[in-house]
Amino acid sequence: MSIILPSPVKQLGAYAKLVHRRATSLPLLKQEMTSRELPDLHDDCSKIRSDLLDATLFDILPRSLFIPQYRTKIMPQSYHLAYFHPPTPLSSLFPDGTDPLHSPGLPFIRRLWAGGDITFNNDLHYKESAYLRCKESIKDVEIKGNEGEEKIFVTIERRINYLAKHIYGTARETPDPIIENRKLVFMRDLPHQAHRPPRPAARNISKHLHPPLATHKLTPSPTLLFRFSALTFNAHKIHLSKTYCQQVEHHRNLLVHGPLTLILMLQFLTDYLTRAEGNNKDRIITSVTYRNIAPLYAEEEMTLCVRQKGEHLWETWIQGPEGGLAVRASVRTAEEIGF
Repeated sequence: MSIILPSPVKQLGAYAKLVHRRATSLPLLKQEMTSRELPDLHDDCSKIRSDLLDATLFDILPRSLFIPQYRTKIMPQSYHLAYFHPPTPLSSLFPDGTDPLHSPGLPFIRRLWAGGDITFNNDLHYKESAYLRCKESIKDVEIKGNEGEEKIFVTIERRINYLAKHIYGTARETPDPIIENRKLVFMRDLPHQAHRPPRPAARNISKHLHPPLATHKLTPSPTLLFRFSALTFNAHKIHLSKTYCQQVEHHRNLLVHGPLTLILMLQFLTDYLTRAEGNNKDRIITSVTYRNIAPLYAEEEMTLCVRQKGEHLWETWIQGPEGGLAVRASVRTAEEIGF
């Protein structure tokens, strides 16, 4: 394993200053970020990480998901989100615990997970002594919002494949089993200021217009968020420190991870498809597009929901404690997957 030093962000301060000149800053910022060389991320293809994720989710998802014969050879779809995390030293992290690899630079160092999409071209099979590679690149950069309140949206493409030489004994490439685009939003660092009370719950909440076919309720605990942070090598304080959330970010509790909510939705849909009766024979997810709409908090009940929109087309979403939409995803399915 190679330690990743923050070389991609050494000179980002100069680029960040350009953001104040909106008419000319975006082309320069976009050029710098999309040409940034990100390190390849390697991970083993063993089942150990997945077993730890299973143990973390076992008490909050339907038990029918964890039947042993279904989880011995193939990585569950979305579990790749627990793999491929940059080994950034503590000294290189931003004050909120995030790594700088995808950041536009100061003062835009506060990060949230906005959404994304994933295409599953083939299954990932557990292979002892085999390795996977995640090739990352920044594909797009957008600036939204009024001057002084800008948000910078960064789209990162991740292509995941086996390191072929460990499987075939050659350097031959194989098609990418998983192609993911994740969109992160970066906001300005908050000024040092006196304690303010946490922001109140939103009064105007958006609710889904259609009833779900199936639901599953759960309440994420701080322990769950700690375990998921540890599994994903994620030191972001919004998931770990209630004091930080309340006094700095002005949230009422710890925030649930974006990738964790995506895993929960896709695993619940997978369980529904596996148990579904009637004419539907789809069992495999081939793609998903999702968007995070509102924060979800530790120690507050959430509801996973599923409904069918059409042939091979499903919708899954998460409702907060008052029934408001927090995450929404459109999912395509098939009877099988592969090239």
